[in-house]
Parts: sequence; C-alpha cells; structure tokens
Amino acid sequence: MAKKSFIGGTIILMCAGLIVRILGFIYRIYLSNLIGAEGMGLFGLISPIYSLVILTLTSGISIAVSKMVAEELARNHIVNLKRITACGLAIVMAAGLTVSVLLFIFLRPIVDNILKDGRTYYSLMLLIPCIPVIAAASAIKGYFYGMQDVTPTAVSQIVEQIVRIGLVMAMAASFLNIGLEYACALATIGMAFGEIANLLVVAIVYWRRGKAGRGTKRGILRKRIIIKDILKISIPISFNRFITSAMSAVEDILIPARLLAGGLDSKSSLEEYGRLLGMAFPLLFFPSVLTSALSTTLVPAISEGMSLKNYKMVNYRISKSVQLAFIVGFIFTAVFLTYPSEIGDLLYKGQDIGRMLYLLSFTCVFLYVQMTLLGILNGLGKQGASLQNQIIGSSIRIGFVYFAVPAYGITGYVWGLIASMACVCILNLYYVVKTTGMTLDLRNWILKPGIVGGVMYFIGKYIYSFFEIFSIGNRWTIVMAVAGNVSIAIALMMVVGALDRKEIMRLIGFKKR
Repeated sequence: MAKKSFIGGTIILMCAGLIVRILGFIYRIYLSNLIGAEGMGLFGLISPIYSLVILTLTSGISIAVSKMVAEELARNHIVNLKRITACGLAIVMAAGLTVSVLLFIFLRPIVDNILKDGRTYYSLMLLIPCIPVIAAASAIKGYFYGMQDVTPTAVSQIVEQIVRIGLVMAMAASFLNIGLEYACALATIGMAFGEIANLLVVAIVYWRRGKAGRGTKRGILRKRIIIKDILKISIPISFNRFITSAMSAVEDILIPARLLAGGLDSKSSLEEYGRLLGMAFPLLFFPSVLTSALSTTLVPAISEGMSLKNYKMVNYRISKSVQLAFIVGFIFTAVFLTYPSEIGDLLYKGQDIGRMLYLLSFTCVFLYVQMTLLGILNGLGKQGASLQNQIIGSSIRIGFVYFAVPAYGITGYVWGLIASMACVCILNLYYVVKTTGMTLDLRNWILKPGIVGGVMYFIGKYIYSFFEIFSIGNRWTIVMAVAGNVSIAIALMMVVGALDRKEIMRLIGFKKR
C-alpha cells in the first residue's frame, strides 16, 4: 500500500490549511459584520464547551489509530490497518452517544450556572445530535494520517468550510432579524453541518478503498488486543485533552467575568472578549497553518521511525520541524509588530483590533513552537509529560486572568499568555531532548531567525512606504507590504543559512540524500 512522504504530507496539509484559513477569514469577517463584537463574544462562550467535548472525544482516538496504523504498516502487517480503524470507530461512536445523552440531561444547568447567558441555549442544543457524527470522523482521519495519506482529510477540511460558509450566508437574513441568540445558533448550525460534510468526504474515500488490506493474514491482531491497545494510547491523550480543554474553558469563561469585575459593563466585556477570541486570535493563528500541519504529520512519522528504530531519522525530523516553527514564529512576530493597526483595520474596520494584535504578536514564536512540540511529544508517546506541562501553562494563564485582567484588562491576559507559553515551550523542549538525546541547535533555531526577524521589524515601515509610491489604494498597499515583508524574510533566512535551499529540495524529494 502506498503512502505519502512525511514532508509531502505536511505540504498537502499546509496547502489545504492555507485554503481553509483563507475561507475561514472570509467567514469570520462576514460573521463579525453580521453579528458584531457582542455576537462574536456570545459565540465565543459556546466554543469552550464545544472544544471540551469534541477534543476530548476525538484527539485520543485519532492519535491512537494514527500511531497504530503507522506501526503496523511499517511492519507490513496490512491486514490490521482496517481492523484498527473499525475498533477505533466503534469506541469513539459509543463514547459520542454517551456524551450526547449526558449533555442533553445537564444542558440547562450548564447554560444557567456555567455560561450564565441564556442566549447560548439553542446553540448548544443544536450541537448535541452532531457529536457522535463529528467524533466518528476522527477514527477515519486517524487511519489516513497513519497511512501518511493526508489528501482525503485535506479535501474534507476544505469541503467543511465551504458548507459552513455557504449555509450561513444563505440563511443569514432569516435568522438575524429574530434575535442575536438565533444568529449565533445559525453559526452553530453552519459549524455542525460543516463537520458532517467533513465526515461524509473521509467516509466515502475510506469506503471506496474498502478492499485495501485484505489478503494475507500475516501478523493479524485480535480485536480485543486492538481495543486494549487503542484505549491504552487514547485514554491518556483524551484525559490530557479533557484537563487542558477544561482549564481552557475555565479561562475563556472567566475572561468576560473578570473584565466585568474590572469595571466594564456586561455588553462592553462581551464585546472585548469577542474582539479577542473571534477577531484577534484567528489572525494570530493564521500563520500556524505550517506548524499545525507539522504537528499532525509528526505523530505517525515519528512513530514509524521509532518502530523501525531509525533514531537518526526521528531526530532529523524533530530538529527540522522545530527549526521551521521558530522561523515562522520570528517572521510573523515581525509582521504583526510592524503592521498591527493596518492588518486589523483591513479585516475588521472600526473594531480596534490593532491594539490587541500588537500585544499578541509577542506570543507568535512560543505559540507555533508549542504546537510543533506537542505533536513531537505525542509521537514519542510522552503524553504524561505533555499533560503536566499543559496544566502548568493553563494554571499560569488562569492566575493572570483572575488577578491581572480586572486591573489591566486584556493586556493583563496577554502577559499571562506570554509567560505560560514560554514556560510550556521550555518544559516540552526539555522532555524532547531528554527522550531523544537530540542536540539543541540554538544557532539555526533561534539566533539566525531572530536576527532576520529583527531586521524585518526595522525595515517594515520602509517596505510599506515603498508600496505607497504606486498609489494602489490603502488595502492593496497593506497586502503588498505584508507579502513583501514575508518574501524578503524568507530570502534573508536563506542568505543567513536558517533555510537551506538544497536541504529543502531534498526534504521535498527533488534531490536524493
């Protein structure tokens, strides 16, 4: 059975992620104009509950199936691939149905006592029947990730966004006139139907390949052994996700409450929260398309290398992935530091996103490196260390939310974000080095990209002034300035040796090692 290369899979996911992020931006801009900052804040209250349920259910099974499929494929035990996926699907569907029933029973207490806003009721109610369907997709995606064939999942992500945007745009006029809570419910309907479309795409591709894996029964595993192994891998990861998602939910729900305690009224605190979570954060996460793709493909890639005891390959992949994460982080720290107001006003005019974006730019390096290191630790089977570090980071952020936000507003939260991400990155890197014995390449990871980032910050305004000469309008001047800044940064990365052109060609597969 053919499988894609590690880097090839990352590039496919990255391209798909870029398309998804662009579509997502169009959707976010449309939605923010449709329901305003208060509506985005209301929708943001629902997101922690959604993330808590869905990530807890899906993350463990997806990674377990991915890891086991990669290992069995490396051993050429083809007969086990579909058996592993079927067992994972059965486990996650049963868990999804159980969670749906529990959420339905306790929905009113969650709305009244935790979210403390009755307008979220309909949105959460609409999510309940979709939970088992969304969960089912994770097992099938795990199979494709394990095969390092990410094309079906990449296509499914694009289809998901198209369905979500199309549905909301088609029905917006009808829902908006009957109240803000119904407009938010419409956004939830779009999200749910998008996830269902995602499942249909991967399920159809999986079904069409149904005959793959039949034939020889060499190395066949009993289903009870498979289920035991899946649970052994997935439970720590799911527990990890549950704890971190629960702490993240506490953090997100506390932010508007502590803004309220700081003197803002209910509407203003919800608007400020909506600008942060619904507008500024998506901008910050946009460049993470590369690190997110790396994080996803690293789990099966590292599992494959560990299974074959090819530690040199494992360390090479880890080192280059960390290096790319630092490069992306330094480039976009410079971009967001240089053009915060310009980018904010371009996409969310009149919402004063530039102030938040400037503060959040200092988190870029830590954010993108943290994503990559999380995928590495999962691939190495160090979920316990990852959980411990995430708890430490969440505890730091919650402390800042509770004590600093009432006094300093969103600025106090960003301080906590920087402190927690820096701490988690250092701890995660410590465990990666301890496990693999990998050498820290600080010169290529931090020094060279850092120098380029500094140069880009100082010449950024000159690049903007250069494009102003052409009188192409403010909007296109901003777009060209950002594109020019990133292009020059990539060129400088090659000049200083942070990016090696020949090495990139080898990674992609155009040159032999």
